[in-house]
Amino acid sequence: MSALDRFRLRIAEFNVENLFVLLDHYQGQDLERISEDQWQALTISTTGNKPLAHVRSLAGIFDEIDADIYMLCEVGGRESLENFNKHFLGDRYKVHLIEGNSDRGIDLGYLARKTLPFKYDLISHKHRSIDFLYPHERLTEETGSADRVSRRVASHRFSRDVLELRVFEDGARTPALVAMLAHLKSPLDKDRIDPCGRDRRRAELEKLVKIYREIDRDLGGRVPILVAGDFNGSAAKERTDAEFEAIYRDTELLDALALAGVQEPERYTFMQIGRGGSRNRQIDYVFVPPQLRGRVVREETFVYRYKDAWGFVAPPPRTLGEKKLLPSDHYPVVVTFDGLTLAADDGPAGEGDAVKNGSRSIRR
Repeated sequence: MSALDRFRLRIAEFNVENLFVLLDHYQGQDLERISEDQWQALTISTTGNKPLAHVRSLAGIFDEIDADIYMLCEVGGRESLENFNKHFLGDRYKVHLIEGNSDRGIDLGYLARKTLPFKYDLISHKHRSIDFLYPHERLTEETGSADRVSRRVASHRFSRDVLELRVFEDGARTPALVAMLAHLKSPLDKDRIDPCGRDRRRAELEKLVKIYREIDRDLGGRVPILVAGDFNGSAAKERTDAEFEAIYRDTELLDALALAGVQEPERYTFMQIGRGGSRNRQIDYVFVPPQLRGRVVREETFVYRYKDAWGFVAPPPRTLGEKKLLPSDHYPVVVTFDGLTLAADDGPAGEGDAVKNGSRSIRR
């Protein structure tokens, strides 16, 4: 029997919005009592720390969700994630992060509960070509009139990364589970060459799907592979933006929230607020492979909603001012699996340390 068969394994995908926790001048100050000015004075970075009240709120949310593995977007580097884990989460997790391609310093990362009896390999795909050039770059390639800079751009890479976590049982050579985390191109188009970033996002999504299929083929189709992250658009089967069509055309992946029976209006993970008012959107996903469809625990799979000061679910923000009061501009997606059926294997395990523990119950 697989060790994962003895667990109700809880996964949470969460864009934590600019989680910078840099403590260059930390000398044991009481982080429960210091002011915001004192908190910001702890970093020498030109990028300020995430507001302390928001960091504390995030810590409470992590405690409440109580996930085994967190899949995180917009982390301000490994140092930030290690500091957050050590000073705000009781050092309960192993930190897995590789710096990606973001020009804002926002990376992908994982937190895995230390008491899980597994080992891990972390693989970055940040150097992979996404087989994409903007129209003006294609034109210069075709005409041969590219300048030196353009000639060096054979293809763009992921805006951030696709970060792959392979989970091994003790002594196994084949992973028991693979998680793939992505943060696809945002709608920002500061150079006005790709409206809403759709073409670049399509290329990144199609490369993500290609990598998924490569891994699935290499592992013989026996290992469940989760695909999750901030997709920056609607990838739901009911209303799929054109750039995400490859998910349903080339894979059998399905949205965990849909599998759990969460109604479409309740799946929103982001509030978009503009001149025309506010609207809710699902842009964060955990996609589940066929091997795990029957393992999704419906009542423990949901979008976490922020609470007000009295512990009640807070209404979604209606203005930018209300939105800035939230600990993140995204809501976490929580998925619980009732054990995982896996192929048996033997041989050397992946890198990392593991501590055995017994089965535990998961509470919503």
